[in-house]
Amino acid sequence: MDQKEIDALEPKFTGNQRDLTEGEAQAIVHDPANQIDSDDDLTADVPAAAAAYGLFRRT
Repeated sequence: MDQKEIDALEPKFTGNQRDLTEGEAQAIVHDPANQIDSDDDLTADVPAAAAAYGLFRRT
C-alpha cells in the first residue's frame, strides 16, 4: 500500500489526529466491516426510515 492510499484513509479513521501505519491501513482495507458494496443503494431505505420515525405523520 503506498502513502497516498494511507493518507486517504487517515481523515475517516483517525480524524487527522495521527498517521496510520501500513499495517493499520491494510487491516482497515481488508476488514469486512469497512466494505461497502457498490451495488447497494444507500438511499433505498430512506422512506422506510422516515416512516418509522413518524416524519410522514398526518396531523
